[in-house]
Amino acid sequence: MLEFTKEYLLNLVMFILPTVLIILTLHEFGHAYAAYRMGDETAKRDGRLSLNPFNHIEPAGLLALILFRFGWGKPVPVDFMSLKNLRWGMVIVSLAGPFTNFLTALALSPLYKLMLRSPVMLSGFQYLIYLTKYIILYSVYLGIFNLIPLPPLDGSKILFALTKRPARFLYDETLNFYGMIFLIALIAIPFFRFQTILSNIVSPILSFLL
Repeated sequence: MLEFTKEYLLNLVMFILPTVLIILTLHEFGHAYAAYRMGDETAKRDGRLSLNPFNHIEPAGLLALILFRFGWGKPVPVDFMSLKNLRWGMVIVSLAGPFTNFLTALALSPLYKLMLRSPVMLSGFQYLIYLTKYIILYSVYLGIFNLIPLPPLDGSKILFALTKRPARFLYDETLNFYGMIFLIALIAIPFFRFQTILSNIVSPILSFLL
């Protein structure tokens, strides 16, 4: 269990919270932009084609990401039937969120390494160095987590797109409900060793980026 010490709360306010707001916003914007480019204007009409963090935050997903390094934003509304190509549209729109996170981490990696070698940055701008590190770390965790093929995560829609009739899965609330229950159990029950498995996947990626 987390101990809400003064140091933890300071770290939360200065690094974790701004990091989470940035990466969740980029993730959801990626979905909205991909859907718009593929022919669906639902997200744009709903105000989700935006880099305003408050348009994309879902409280439970924000809390999970802060506490456990994996979480979710407010789902971007997508009318998949309006996409130029349903099957490829499902894949592209679903991948766009994690891809945006991975692209963010990859783009910031050389900047982070450059700052670590700069005496000026090390002496006067350590906050920027640590913030950049947090953004890279959480971006990778969020991207990998959302590729898990369980509803309502992005990976499930990619999996559904490979089936014979992908449209039948899109608006199945029962599937999303039970998928979320199983996902919570996967995370919460130590037997599954979910956090260990996720860390083993993420660690070599972070070793390369950091």
